[in-house]
Amino acid sequence: MAATRVSLSMDDSVLERARHHSEVRKVSISKLFVSMVCMLDDEENRQRELPPLARQLKGLLKPKEPLPADWDYRKLLGERMVERFGG
Repeated sequence: MAATRVSLSMDDSVLERARHHSEVRKVSISKLFVSMVCMLDDEENRQRELPPLARQLKGLLKPKEPLPADWDYRKLLGERMVERFGG
């Protein structure tokens, strides 16, 4: 994919911070910007996967230890509903 040149306007203080972050990460400001946009896309996709109520409650309670990668709230919810209402 061919890169397109883009001009951005920002305060000098923001530019200095961008330069600092690019130096620390050893990437260009352009690559830093691309990474940030990709991170925002990833976060939006994760937010879309949850139903509205779960999205509102996300982050309200922090687990004492990290959840396993294969943890599925739908499975746990189904199990609890079967316990409560039978099935």
